[in-house]
Amino acid sequence: MLLKNKLQPALIQSALASWLMIIISALLCLGALMVFSAGATVTQQLNISEFWRFTTLKRLFFVPIVWLILALVSRLNYRKWIINQDRPLRSPILYLMAISLVMLVLVLIIGTEINGARRWIKFGPPQYNITFQPSELAKWVSVMFLAAYIVWTGDKITQFRRGFLPGCLLLMLVVGLIGKEDFGTAAIVAAVGTMVLLVGGVRWWHMSTLIPAAAAAFYLLVVRVPYRWARLVAHWQPNDPESNYHAQQSITAIGSGGLWGQGLGGGTMKFGYVPEDTSDFIFAPIGEELGFVGCALVIILYTSLLFCSILVINRAAHKLGVLLVTGIAGMIGAQALMNLMVVSGLAPTKGIALPFISVGGSGLVMTALAAAVLINVARQSNHPATVPP
Repeated sequence: MLLKNKLQPALIQSALASWLMIIISALLCLGALMVFSAGATVTQQLNISEFWRFTTLKRLFFVPIVWLILALVSRLNYRKWIINQDRPLRSPILYLMAISLVMLVLVLIIGTEINGARRWIKFGPPQYNITFQPSELAKWVSVMFLAAYIVWTGDKITQFRRGFLPGCLLLMLVVGLIGKEDFGTAAIVAAVGTMVLLVGGVRWWHMSTLIPAAAAAFYLLVVRVPYRWARLVAHWQPNDPESNYHAQQSITAIGSGGLWGQGLGGGTMKFGYVPEDTSDFIFAPIGEELGFVGCALVIILYTSLLFCSILVINRAAHKLGVLLVTGIAGMIGAQALMNLMVVSGLAPTKGIALPFISVGGSGLVMTALAAAVLINVARQSNHPATVPP
């Protein structure tokens, strides 16, 4: 009986980690398949020797890299992110946070503008077109830093000046730098960061003091930016075909799929009708080619990932694990929900990728690194809550 009691928690830990890996792998494979299908055109001739020029081939290239990241990083002890009371400068999260802030500033200065937004830093030989999106690093590092910061401050997090204010100011700085060029990601970071702070023990009336700052940010980043305000206004005019072209074409593609879809590769809306069909609007080709069944599968996979994350939170033995999983699962869930709402016309058009499915190297790798931390927390559930030196 004693042996059985000891084995049961270990089996649950292993099962949770395995299920998370299976769910993420399913999303990853579905994404690679649909990006390849959505990116296929009758005029494009794929050249394996120059795969870096082709979106579809690059996506296939990243699949084994992501699996390697999940396998290796998920073995690292997540408690190494703790900011040690005696030697705080030994914590890697501090340096990652500093690097993220520097890159967010650099992208505003030397960043490459693509589709009217300056979100990428280009490096390497020009023929390879290698880019990195600093906001993808910053959004994950910021929520992980908040988790480590809350554990480091302990009971002080309930105090306004000594606990809440420093962490909140850093979050506002990250959100402001991201929001300059990517308001959607900034809004998600702000929402998830707020959730981590509340779960960590911040008093809700302290959070209410941010309402004026949030209103000012909305005014500066949305109302005062013509194209963002136009998108918001257009969302309330659904019968205007010019203003709502993206949403209407996406809804048409999803609706034309019916129950079973038109078959893999059988969709026609991808031939110039649905913009960004391999990235922000990848869900539209899924609906057209795989139908309601394919759409339901995607939603079930994300729901299952969140459900497993809740189980991990309930079993986590260390507060850091609870906060990390809250931030990581919250970020994946919020990003997926926002993408699905935009594609289905329930939210204004915004460039938000579908996690693990949409094309994009830096976003895929950063999300995989965060998911690996989530899996590691699942593997260490019910372990003694010791703090590493």
